[in-house]
Amino acid sequence: MAAHSGNHHAPLRIGIFTDTYAPQVNGVAVSLQLVVQGLREAGHEVTVFAPRFPGYKDKEPKVYRIPSLKYINKPPIYVAVPGTPRTTWSLHRSRFDILHAHSPLTVGLLAYITASTRSLPLIYTYHTSITDYTHYIRVVGETHVIRRAARWFSTATTNLGSQIVVPSPKFERMLLAQKVRRPIHVIPNGIDLSSFQKAKAPGTFRRRLGLGPDAHVLLYVGRLGAEKRVDFLIEAFARVAAQDDRAHFVLAGDGNSRAKLEAQAAATGFGERIRFLGVVNRSDLTDLLHDADLFLSASTTETQCLAMVEAIASGLPVVAVWDDAFEGILADEENGFATNLEVEAFSAAVSRLLGDPALRRIFGNNSSSLSLKFSIDSQVSALARLYAESIAVAREAV
Repeated sequence: MAAHSGNHHAPLRIGIFTDTYAPQVNGVAVSLQLVVQGLREAGHEVTVFAPRFPGYKDKEPKVYRIPSLKYINKPPIYVAVPGTPRTTWSLHRSRFDILHAHSPLTVGLLAYITASTRSLPLIYTYHTSITDYTHYIRVVGETHVIRRAARWFSTATTNLGSQIVVPSPKFERMLLAQKVRRPIHVIPNGIDLSSFQKAKAPGTFRRRLGLGPDAHVLLYVGRLGAEKRVDFLIEAFARVAAQDDRAHFVLAGDGNSRAKLEAQAAATGFGERIRFLGVVNRSDLTDLLHDADLFLSASTTETQCLAMVEAIASGLPVVAVWDDAFEGILADEENGFATNLEVEAFSAAVSRLLGDPALRRIFGNNSSSLSLKFSIDSQVSALARLYAESIAVAREAV
C-alpha cells in the first residue's frame, strides 16, 4: 500500500468499535481492516474493539476481543456482550483522542458510553440500512410496528455520533429524510486497487470448474441472504442459459438462503451450469474476478457494494438492478447496464453483453477507469482530516 497523504496530521490515538471484523469476510470487515492498516501506516495509533470469534487469533496488534454470543449460524456472526470486567478495564486504561463506531449494536453502544464518559468526539459510520434487515427477526420482523421501530432506532443511534460518515450519497439522503441532525460526510469505502488490477494466476477458477476460455462466466460475490435477491439472478440466468449454451453462473459467498437457492438452481434445468463456491478466500478473489466475464447484482439494500467496486477494479463490466448506492460505480451504458427489477430486462442486458465481446472490452476498460476514485488511500486521508477537525471542534467547545 502506498504512503498516505493523511500522514501530515499529528499522530492520533484512535479507538475503532465494530461488530464485524476479521475473520469475517463481508464488505465492512474487509474495508475496516484496510482502513486500520492505512491509518497505522500514516503514523496513527489504532485500537480495535470487536466481538470474540471462537478459535480465531489476531495476527495484528491492539485488537481487543469482547466476549460474544453467536447470532447467525451461516455465515457465523457473533454479537458482543459488553460490560465484562476485562473490557471495562481495557477501555479504562486506554487513552484516546477520538472514537469511531461502525455499528449501532452492542459494540457501538460501548463506543457511545466511552465517548460520553470521557468527553471524546465520536464518529459514527452508517454501513447498513437497518430497516432493510428486519426480516432476520423471526416471526415479527416484517410487521409495520417492527419496521417503524427500526427506523426510530436507526435515527436515534445515528444521532449519538458527533459526526456521521456514509459511504454513498444514497445514505446521506436517507439519513436526512430520517431527521438525523448531525453533520453527514460522504466518504466512499476504499480498496487496495493494486491487488485487484492484475490476476496472480489467471485461469485458476476456470480450470477448477472445468470451464474453457470460451465459456461465458457470470459472477455474483456476496452473502446469500434474501435481501440480496440472488433468486432473481438465478431466474434471469435460466433465461440466458436457454439461449447461450456457453453461459455459466458462479456464486461466491454463503448465507442462510443457500439451500433454498441451490434447490431453485437445480429446478431450472441448468443446475450443472450454476456453481456455488461458498466463501472464497480473499487471497483468491482477484483470480476469480479476472476469470469472469460479467459481474451481476440484484440487491437494492447496499450502502455502497464493495464487491462491485472490486469487480470494476478488476476490469469487469456490470449488469445490475439499479440502486442509488451504485452512483459512481455503475454508469449505465458506459461500464455496464442498469436495469429495473424485471427478469426479462435483466436477462436481455446480460445476453446483449455476452453476444458483443467488443462492447465487453470497452465497458471493462471504463470499469477500470471508474474504480480509480475508490482507493483506500483516499478514504484514509479523508478520515484523518475528519478526525483532526472533530478533535479541534471538541476542544473549542470545552
